[in-house]
Amino acid sequence: GSRPPQVLDNPGWLKPFEPFAQAFGVPGSDEADPTPVLAVVVPLLFGYMFGDLGQGLVLFALGWHLRRRYPPAAILLPAGLSAMVFGVLFGSLFAREDLIPALWLHPLSQPILILAVPLVFAVGLLSFGQLLAGLGALWRGELVRWVSTDLGFLVAYLGLVAWLAGVVDSGAIALIGAGWYLLGSFLVHRRLVGTLTALGHLVEGGMQLLVNTLSFARVGAFALAHAALCAAVVTMADAAPLWAGVLIMVLGNLLVIALEGLVVSIQTTRLVLFEFFNRFLRGSGRVFRPLPTPPALGAAA
Repeated sequence: GSRPPQVLDNPGWLKPFEPFAQAFGVPGSDEADPTPVLAVVVPLLFGYMFGDLGQGLVLFALGWHLRRRYPPAAILLPAGLSAMVFGVLFGSLFAREDLIPALWLHPLSQPILILAVPLVFAVGLLSFGQLLAGLGALWRGELVRWVSTDLGFLVAYLGLVAWLAGVVDSGAIALIGAGWYLLGSFLVHRRLVGTLTALGHLVEGGMQLLVNTLSFARVGAFALAHAALCAAVVTMADAAPLWAGVLIMVLGNLLVIALEGLVVSIQTTRLVLFEFFNRFLRGSGRVFRPLPTPPALGAAA
């Protein structure tokens, strides 16, 4: 009656993103493998927080140099490319914002917008995580239960978020979703106690999901922190003599790459593992551990 062990089977270009799921546990046969999704989500989060064309190029070159000797470093390739793209959007080149025009905006000029964009992204990502949970329910033969309860929870969440954002009449959608969830819970459990328990879960789960959504504001906060640190480096360099300014720019960029690269990597991992994966991934699969090769038998005497 044991479940068979499993391994993640993805193309080579997706392999650098497998450790995220493996850190949470091996996805079971009735769970979606999030690796293809992470190939989009992780670079976007990293690049948004680390938007600089020159610094992103350094990370890309570092990943290219280390990819064979240290395969996990290959994740620096998409991360560096994303940082380069956002560097063009933010108009940042090696910490300076006066060398190339910003195709979108300079982060420090519109901080509220920089904070708001990740929140919108969070609503879409967490909702997609709820849908992945529905896919797992389909594979487990529990789709009816998921549609009766969790889909209503998702509708309530979207309606509540829209209401908080000021969308007209979205409060009614939140109430419909909540009623959907409670009615579905009664039909599933066939007991009033189950409905009361579902009411508590609706409140607790809804608050947790809202907190998960707000956690993505840190993406914008770190984008602003990166821009502010770069601005500090440029200010010191401009105030110094030419030779000292060049040295400050070189050492300052190295400091930003090392410090911000580490911090942004940690925050990206945290958001993926604790905000996104909690929506659908349980890590119920068994790790595949093949037996070692048996020793060669000696020649008969």
